[in-house]
Amino acid sequence: MIIRLIEKKDFGEWLKLRYDLWPYHTLSELEDEMKEIFEEIDIKPVFFAEDKGIIYGFIELSIRDSAPGCLTNIIGFIEGWYVKPEFRKLGKGKMLVEMGEQWAISKGCKEMASDTTERYPDSPVAHVALGYEEVSLPLHYKKDLL
Repeated sequence: MIIRLIEKKDFGEWLKLRYDLWPYHTLSELEDEMKEIFEEIDIKPVFFAEDKGIIYGFIELSIRDSAPGCLTNIIGFIEGWYVKPEFRKLGKGKMLVEMGEQWAISKGCKEMASDTTERYPDSPVAHVALGYEEVSLPLHYKKDLL
């Protein structure tokens, strides 16, 4: 398995995965966001999980100056995290999050945060399994990195 930074050539697959995660958005909306993200890829990286040429997951990250439950003002934030259902519960999502945490540490972050909604019932369990604590409702999570 390889975890790598997204490239321009990956836009088609990235769009498909984003639509799997956020089907209540239009493809046009998702693509517009992707263009904005890619313009700031150094501060809003997207990592793909790939195995034998098959891309099966991604994580979108950013740095925020605040997040519920966090005490610092440089916080790594999971903006989006998705693994295709047939690849879940194999530790692959964990590897994506760990890559995100390492990226955040490299940017000087001491905390990582994330949020989710009731639309994703597996997400709270996954966050807790990776050491995140629920800090407020609706479904905000944080984790100390150091």
